[in-house]
Amino acid sequence: MIGESSIREHTIVWHPPNKKYYLLADVIPLISKHHPNTYESEIHLFSSKDLSDWKYHGIAITKGKTEGDFDRHGVASPVMATLQNGIIYCPYSARKTKTFTQRSVGLAYSFSDPEKIPWNKTARPISDLPGEDDDVAIITAEKGVKFHLYHRSTGPEGYQIVHSESTRPLKESSWTKAVPVSERPKTVRAQELTGAILIEGLYHLFVIEHLYKGGVKIAHLASRDPAGPFHSFQKNQRYLKTSEQPKQAIYSGHITPVMKDGHISAFFWTAHQRGKRYGLIGHPVLKK
Repeated sequence: MIGESSIREHTIVWHPPNKKYYLLADVIPLISKHHPNTYESEIHLFSSKDLSDWKYHGIAITKGKTEGDFDRHGVASPVMATLQNGIIYCPYSARKTKTFTQRSVGLAYSFSDPEKIPWNKTARPISDLPGEDDDVAIITAEKGVKFHLYHRSTGPEGYQIVHSESTRPLKESSWTKAVPVSERPKTVRAQELTGAILIEGLYHLFVIEHLYKGGVKIAHLASRDPAGPFHSFQKNQRYLKTSEQPKQAIYSGHITPVMKDGHISAFFWTAHQRGKRYGLIGHPVLKK
């Protein structure tokens, strides 16, 4: 066991063959000198049949073993994983150096039984732009063969949410070069991608935006084209209402939509717990 810990960025995938939800999450032991941050951390696996009672399985995505590995100093920030042909694909931010620079995007994938751990990983990054790459999501249509990758990147142009695609996700060179999918408003200092889903042909992105004035808000953007451009889902309303989110939410309000059979079944947030710990709080979507 890893001892008392906190859970930060996360993704939850419904797995029909096992009739379970699988949670992949950053887990940071309280004894870590980096707590509450995800440096030198790894991605752990949990399962549940009802999104309420969870079983812990262990570390699903391990960091690299030798100096020079592109993910030697941590794997983190899984925003959205996807299921295709019984296999779960989970992208992650790979930290190469002790100073956590040269961050790129790696891709892990499960066996037919996700509970067999650790999972496999690509040998090299599937996206690596100038600057730092974090907050990684992957989406594929239920019957489609094209995978769409979204992540936050920092570079010469500042913070951007970018998109890449591939029909052969495990072949690193098959991914197109990631390019921006939305324009960052001039009022926004920094961005984090915290959710990405596909519903009835419409792609949705949830983006945490740190404003120069006005604190932090979550933008809800959408596009029919997976490559964008993404615009506000609600006309004249870029941001989710604070009143519609839990008061316990922390660290910019990381929000995770949970999908099942093409529909949202719940939302999860990173939230305060006891003492220095933080974890997850979830709410089922109310049916009309």
